[in-house]
Amino acid sequence: MSKIEVDKIDPQSGTALEVGSSGDTITVPSGANLTIASGATVTNSGTATGFPEYDDDVLQSNVAMLGFKVAVNGSLTRYNLVDQAIDEFYDTSGVDASASTNENRVDTGSGANFYYDGEATTTPTVTEDADSSGVDGDYTWYKWTGTGAGSYNTNTTQDHEYLVVAGGGGGGKSYSGGGGAGGYKTATGLSLTGGTTYTPTVGGGGAGSTSTTGTSGTDSSLAGTGIVTVTSTGGGGGGYYNDSGIGDGLAGGSGGGGGGTNGGADNDGGTGVGGQGYAGGKSGSGAGSGDQPSGAGGGGQSAVGSDASGSGTATSGGAGGAGVNSSITGATVGYAGGGAGGCSSGSSGTAGTATHGGGAGSKSGVGTAGTVNTGGGGGGSTGGGNGGDGGAGIVVLRRLTSTTAIADLTLQSTDVTAGTAPSYGEFVTLIENAYGTATLNTDIKGYISRDSGTTFTQGTLVDEGTWGTNKKVLGFHDLDISGQPSGTSMCYKITTHNQSASSKETRIYATSIGWR
Repeated sequence: MSKIEVDKIDPQSGTALEVGSSGDTITVPSGANLTIASGATVTNSGTATGFPEYDDDVLQSNVAMLGFKVAVNGSLTRYNLVDQAIDEFYDTSGVDASASTNENRVDTGSGANFYYDGEATTTPTVTEDADSSGVDGDYTWYKWTGTGAGSYNTNTTQDHEYLVVAGGGGGGKSYSGGGGAGGYKTATGLSLTGGTTYTPTVGGGGAGSTSTTGTSGTDSSLAGTGIVTVTSTGGGGGGYYNDSGIGDGLAGGSGGGGGGTNGGADNDGGTGVGGQGYAGGKSGSGAGSGDQPSGAGGGGQSAVGSDASGSGTATSGGAGGAGVNSSITGATVGYAGGGAGGCSSGSSGTAGTATHGGGAGSKSGVGTAGTVNTGGGGGGSTGGGNGGDGGAGIVVLRRLTSTTAIADLTLQSTDVTAGTAPSYGEFVTLIENAYGTATLNTDIKGYISRDSGTTFTQGTLVDEGTWGTNKKVLGFHDLDISGQPSGTSMCYKITTHNQSASSKETRIYATSIGWR
């Protein structure tokens, strides 16, 4: 049993009134019990050891965690406890948007589970000489339609969607095959580097023939530093009427259709380029002497051109190969259809049909031209008529009008009024390291103010545990804010730093600010 010297005793009750004298040190050994009677007053006028100050940091953090759970279960907006405020971001009422930057509130779709992260929106500046441009929802598109080269430059590296269609081939001369469609390429996710000038080049349509085989269309392309040049091959010209097997269609992005024959060798269609288009059809097989000659259809982006068919007077020009629809500019447009074959003007002859910008065949003269800026092949002719011209190509680029990227966040709360000017602040927050790991007090920092954010004092965040995978409880306690100008308008500020998409992304799920 320990002894404690009693210096003064009440003479009537015998109760000790004072223990120790000035300069004495009173030590209570570990494990000893010291009982203070009800109503007694204890005055520490000397030095005592063995009575450490009670550390309530864990208690404060636990109260905050309980407050978070209450907020989630009740889908509560920010609410106040005694000298404390809890916010689970169920709405935005607890965040001062005017003082925050890059704040992006996300609803995870799981009850009242919301978070803030940093996101910044950028609107690129583009310099270009497109023939037309426009907006489709969240996207801006640029379209080059005049043949030859253009230019495009954006100050921001950004993914683009592109459409590159070459010029279609012209139809052949007299009972001829349709021209093949221009080669067709389209894709998303082409990254164009900010500050680099790119060159879109539009290919022209091939001329319809006035004598033999139609002229092939010319290539379209998109070129520039840092990308593999996108090249679409011009469509092959359509073949012409010849019984000796030399009226074949030409190879191209899509091949031209073979020219008609009258009892001689078949005229074949030209081949297409893999991934860009298909081959043209061939002249009617086995046509006998005196049969009406007919040309085959040119190939399209989606299908081969049809063979010429029939015998006697009931021959038919081949249909042009089907192209494809694209809505890269918002409106749906058909591109890269093959030109159709022409046929004899006999009463039973049928000219070929075409779609997606391809020109129809003729049984009364000149073949129909392919539609301009679709890369459609020109239609085949009849008799002494000329083939239809191929349609010119097109180049289209499409990008998001504005881009959003992960960025550093400043999240400041709206004010909560304290009863009196506090001297100390407490702060607890729930975060998630969605990508990477935030270094405390470097990549994420916390502050408290008692004068509505005019003056902030930074606290030293510490790791106080986990609340899920990659999820941390962070906090600081007993932050001395007595040096700030006196005030009762309490708020916090959180900042994140060095944030980068899929590298370091820090999310803030809940906050608790307290004071005393």
